[in-house]
Amino acid sequence: MADVLLPGFEPSENDLYDMALAVPLEEKIEKAIGFLQSMGPLLKNYGGELYVCDSGGKDSDCIVRLAEMAGIPWTGHQNVTTMDPPELMQFLRKERRATVWHRPKQALLTRMHSKSCGPPTRLARWCCEEYKESADLRDVLKVIGVRAEESYRRRHLWKLVQHDKKTNGKILCPIVYWTEDDVWEFHRLEKLPYCSLYDEGFKRLGCVGCPLGGPIAQAREFARWPRYEENWKRAFRLFWEQWHGVPLERKRLIRDKGGTVIDSTDVRWFEGFGNWEAMWDWWVSGKANKGKDTGCQMEFLFQ
Repeated sequence: MADVLLPGFEPSENDLYDMALAVPLEEKIEKAIGFLQSMGPLLKNYGGELYVCDSGGKDSDCIVRLAEMAGIPWTGHQNVTTMDPPELMQFLRKERRATVWHRPKQALLTRMHSKSCGPPTRLARWCCEEYKESADLRDVLKVIGVRAEESYRRRHLWKLVQHDKKTNGKILCPIVYWTEDDVWEFHRLEKLPYCSLYDEGFKRLGCVGCPLGGPIAQAREFARWPRYEENWKRAFRLFWEQWHGVPLERKRLIRDKGGTVIDSTDVRWFEGFGNWEAMWDWWVSGKANKGKDTGCQMEFLFQ
């Protein structure tokens, strides 16, 4: 990275990104605390405190501790999806007793089969938007633990501050340029507790059975929590029984590979499977994870 510091050299976006990741952790911690403290004068316009999104994962552990270190008013908030790993919920109950839990009006799997939304896929991520990103819509300064290193998409979308398109609030990302090594080193330095599932080799602690992690991760989760697999299968069956043979109220457009509309139909997208078991086999095969990434981790809030 020495080349980008030469006089007259214009660093590219990739250069700047690499430089941001390479900053020593001590400096990143200092900047994150200072950034949160700089929000203090704005709090009177945003509910009087920081709204810290506390999922219970390793990144949330960091932003909760940084909020504590910043010394300004804040409260942790957990959006319950009803498909969260039980060990994660136990960890939150033990370690985050002050965190406010936002429970949905309807369980995720009930929502799936009672409405016509169908199972979550990469192209249909209604669950993320409804259960994680729209559970509490207020004008707040929302602190989240998203990191640019986690995916190519997040690297290009996420910045230190984002405007919340669903409210007049802001989304603050104090560890957006932290690496995974930074996160675990911060845990070590601050002696932070963390969910035991990480010690079992789990890399992500999202909804059990989420297809976006890939078929291998999904199969591992179902092996670890078989009751969740049973519940998913039941929801697939109920969804099929509820909506099989029911025509769409508005016709679905059919497009060619170039995106041009070539026809329309009132037949629902899943009818070609023939039965719910075939739809289930497709869903756990990894094919539901194909297609253009439509965003997650609160991206619906600012796109």
